[in-house]
Amino acid sequence: MTGFGTAASRGYPDLGLLSSGDVLGNARSISESIRMAASETGKELVPCIADGDTGYGGPATVRRTILNFGAAGMAGVLIEDQLGGNQGGMKRCGHVDGKDVVPFKEALERVKAAVAARDEYKALTGSDGPLILARTDARGSKTFHRNGLEEGIRRCKAFRDAGADITFLESPRNKDEMKEYCDKVEGPKLANLLEGGKTPILTIEDLDEIGFSLAAYPLSLLSAATKAMNNVLDAQAKSSRGYEDDLLEFKELKSSVGFDAYL
Repeated sequence: MTGFGTAASRGYPDLGLLSSGDVLGNARSISESIRMAASETGKELVPCIADGDTGYGGPATVRRTILNFGAAGMAGVLIEDQLGGNQGGMKRCGHVDGKDVVPFKEALERVKAAVAARDEYKALTGSDGPLILARTDARGSKTFHRNGLEEGIRRCKAFRDAGADITFLESPRNKDEMKEYCDKVEGPKLANLLEGGKTPILTIEDLDEIGFSLAAYPLSLLSAATKAMNNVLDAQAKSSRGYEDDLLEFKELKSSVGFDAYL
């Protein structure tokens, strides 16, 4: 569940404009949809990772964020070290210029609070808490514009030492930087791949060989859907029906949204 996509679905850019309630509501809706799809198709439940941004505040708020996402059914929560809106910055998509990060100590406190909340969730419910994906935006940040990769690797190492399940170094610029990160940081790592973004789109095979465990393509479907909708609207404005070749058959559309389970 991407922050970019969640913001876009509400008509906003990914600039830290949504509240925790906005994002949590989206997580609950997605979790319900996933459960219903699994029930209706007889397939396994697909785990979902939520973008928890900065945790929406200090350690106490980070704790609340993790507990609430766990209760909402999220399998993992991403917590990052960008400056929040209340800290003089404007949190943004990690591939948008102008971002900045909090000091090392504060970044580590966020991750420690998230890890403690994960463990608290298990103690309270008897179920595993959501995995903690600790993200750093040091690479490409204003504070570390000269040594962002080095600082990002330093932070990822500290996040793992603090108990994070997965680390996420945002926006490495090339394959060499991606490999250096994987070579120097132990444990599972996430590659975030945005078409047109700052990180090269590598094959799954290359990512696996370098040392990544997960790959996210957070904007592919949103971008494709937006382009398709614009093309349909442009055609309709010209009274053209050429777009109909790109539509699902109505029967297939009904099946895709779940009619078959009810009728």
